[in-house]
Amino acid sequence: MDELEAIEKLARRAREERPPETHVEAAVLKGIRAGRQVRILPLSLVAAAAAVAAGVVLTLAVDAWTSTAADPQSALFPSLEVASYDRSSE
Repeated sequence: MDELEAIEKLARRAREERPPETHVEAAVLKGIRAGRQVRILPLSLVAAAAAVAAGVVLTLAVDAWTSTAADPQSALFPSLEVASYDRSSE
């Protein structure tokens, strides 16, 4: 039981201990006000190139989607189109 009492005593002492006060506000505000110049131009160029590439891909995808017939597999199976001819419309 001595070990348990020693641990409780240490816990009481730890609860009573106050952390040291540190003031970092002035240093943080000074760093924010000084501010570092960030070169945004290279990142902007990469973003613009990515947007152009996405636009090209989107244009090609829409063109491919609209240029196919109602069934995109019709080019793969032309013989089935002949076989599935509907005579009821005559």
